[in-house]
Amino acid sequence: MNELWRSLGLEGKRAIIIHHDDLGLTHAQEQAYERLGLPTGSVMVPGPWAPRPRQGDLGVHVTLTSEWPAPRLRPLTGGASLRDAAGYLPATLEAAWRQLDPGEAAAEMRAQLEAALALGIDVTHLDTHMGAVLRPDLAAAYHSLAVEHRLPALLPDEASYEMLPEPFRQDLVALCERSPLPRLRIVDGYHIPPAERKAWYCDTLSRLGPGLYHLIHHAAVPTDEGRALADWEGRQADLEALQDPDVRRVLAEFVLITYRDVRDALRRVM
Repeated sequence: MNELWRSLGLEGKRAIIIHHDDLGLTHAQEQAYERLGLPTGSVMVPGPWAPRPRQGDLGVHVTLTSEWPAPRLRPLTGGASLRDAAGYLPATLEAAWRQLDPGEAAAEMRAQLEAALALGIDVTHLDTHMGAVLRPDLAAAYHSLAVEHRLPALLPDEASYEMLPEPFRQDLVALCERSPLPRLRIVDGYHIPPAERKAWYCDTLSRLGPGLYHLIHHAAVPTDEGRALADWEGRQADLEALQDPDVRRVLAEFVLITYRDVRDALRRVM
């Protein structure tokens, strides 16, 4: 993919996509997206706020799990393996990986992409909620859907290979290494304590060398609705950090790019 990065003038530079996960899940996420003014994110199409009109650099946050007590999300398609006893998407990765039928999961991924397009979203990329597509047969379907539509798709990077589930590792690494899709290095502070989140952003980003980075955040406004999620303090911490002048100064040292930039360059070479 060096040719792609050269075509964007990024070879040897530090470039970053600041990626807002979980759009469509709550109004609190949507409010944070508007408040931050950062264009890139992905929409949980089964989410209650997915139809909200919005402009930006938006992908599909492929959703095969629904982990919170509320809101719970239901699949768009009818496959029995996509549902728990109450009809919702599985609550855990373990349950999803145990029960998902590959054909039914592939149909659900396609339905979520087609629904996003029907909502008027100019889909620029795919990524995955909770990494649920990492079971190798699901990853193959996810990857094929991205290639078919000539969309960038978030895949494990080399730094995360050791964190992949051991039974999945060999097949996933092989898929990633033969993929024609561009690869970005993942930066994710989700598990950093909220009180330490701003310092993590400043320190981690300052140490990054030349490369193309996908920075994950889950910013949400701490409304009563936003606080319904168990991890709301981390979401508030992301919002506050990304508004902070010190974090913004560090981010200003990078070339800020979008997945639309990457998608359009990819389509010129695929």
